[in-house]
Amino acid sequence: MENNLKQDLEKIEIPFQLHERSKKGIQEAKSEMGGNVKRFVKRRIAITIMAACLMVPTGAFAYQSLLADDLYGSFDNVKKHIANITMKSYLLFDAKLSQAKGDLGKEQFEQFKEVLYVITNAKLEFGDKNGNIDYSHVPQDKVEEIKAAIYEIQPYFDRLNDQPSSKEILTAEEYEQYIQALLTYETVMAQLGVSSPPKIEMIPAGSQEEFLKARAVLDYVNEKQMEN
Repeated sequence: MENNLKQDLEKIEIPFQLHERSKKGIQEAKSEMGGNVKRFVKRRIAITIMAACLMVPTGAFAYQSLLADDLYGSFDNVKKHIANITMKSYLLFDAKLSQAKGDLGKEQFEQFKEVLYVITNAKLEFGDKNGNIDYSHVPQDKVEEIKAAIYEIQPYFDRLNDQPSSKEILTAEEYEQYIQALLTYETVMAQLGVSSPPKIEMIPAGSQEEFLKARAVLDYVNEKQMEN
C-alpha cells in the first residue's frame, strides 16, 4: 500500500499485543488460503454508506420526510455515485438515522449529523460502486478531514450499537491505531472492488502484511468491547 496512508499506519507505535497478533495473523494466512480456517471478523470493520454499525429494526418510516435526504439530497442522487445501493438499504439507513435522533437527543444528534455529513459527502465524491474509498487516491488534506470525522463519530456508532465506547476503553495510541486501521481496511476493499471482507489470497502480496495488521487491530478492539 503505497501512500501516506501506509506511512501514517507505520508511524504509530503498535501495542505489544497487537504486534504479536499481527505476526500470528500472517502465519494463519496460509491456512486461511487453504479454506480451513474461518476467522471471526468484526462486523463494523469499514465505514460504509449504510453506516452498518447502527443495527436497528425498520419501522413505518416510508411515509415521513426522510432524514437521509438531508445528507444525500435523494436516493437518485446517491444512486448516481454508488451503483450498488438499493432503495431498501437507503430506507434502512434512514431508519438508522431516526433511531440515532431518538437515542442521542436533539443537540447531540445535530452534532452527530454534522460529522456524519463529512463522511457521507466523501462517499459520494470518492467512493466506489460499493461506497468504499481508496484513500491512496484521495488528496491528503481530505484524508485528514475524513479521518478526523471518523475519529469523532466512532464513539457515537459504539453507543448506538450498544457497545462500550472504543475511545474510552482504548489508550490514546490504540484508538489512533484503530481509526487508521478502519481506513486501511476500507482502502483494501476499495482496491479489490468488494463489498464484504476479502480473503487473504485476494490481496496482492505487497499489501497483505498491512491488511493483516489492520485486521489484527480491529479484532483486538472487538474483543476489548466484548470484555467490557
